[in-house]
Amino acid sequence: VHRAEFRDAFKEMFKYFGNSAYFDAAMNDIATRPLAALAESSGLDITDIHGRFDGLVQREEEYMTNLAEKIPGIGHLVKASERAFAGFLNKLRSDSFDAVAREYMAGGIRPDDNPRVYESLADFINVATGRAKFKSEMFRSSQGLLNAVFFSPRLLKSRVQMFNPIYYASLAPPVRKMAVRSFLKLAGVGAGIISLASLYPDAEVETDPRSTDFGKIKIGN
Repeated sequence: VHRAEFRDAFKEMFKYFGNSAYFDAAMNDIATRPLAALAESSGLDITDIHGRFDGLVQREEEYMTNLAEKIPGIGHLVKASERAFAGFLNKLRSDSFDAVAREYMAGGIRPDDNPRVYESLADFINVATGRAKFKSEMFRSSQGLLNAVFFSPRLLKSRVQMFNPIYYASLAPPVRKMAVRSFLKLAGVGAGIISLASLYPDAEVETDPRSTDFGKIKIGN
């Protein structure tokens, strides 16, 4: 995911939180972009805070229920929070797809001739933003139940895929190159933070990748 797209989506997130009309207009803009049809046919995930598309499954997993929105006094804040979260991710996914797709088209990779490239692009953006897809029909039809038992199963799967070499091998070559480069940058930043933290006298840093606390930094209590 490009830094410029992240920065722009992050700034807009606060506007989504404070203004539902602004959020609706922004989501309408995403749905009517020139590359919106290509993004949709390629499998890019754009979620809906109202659950209109496919029930609650089409919402971001962290907001798979709407019960909290009904709590007197704070319900409107919960709804605003979901609006900000979903809007940020929708804009980030859409902007990232558009930016890279235009690069591919400029380089002669036409969607009609190379649909797998754009499907791989959409899939990697989904995975990188916590929306991995379940290939099995059984899992796809049970996503609501899975989310009730496990917190954000698609997010969990996406994190496993990010560390799975087989996943990268399954991507189309142009996307694979970008995905590996993105992962190495992420790993480099993470390693740098862990290394710096380990130099701090009062810090406890878990450096064993076999541990469930791998990468955890604790200072004091």
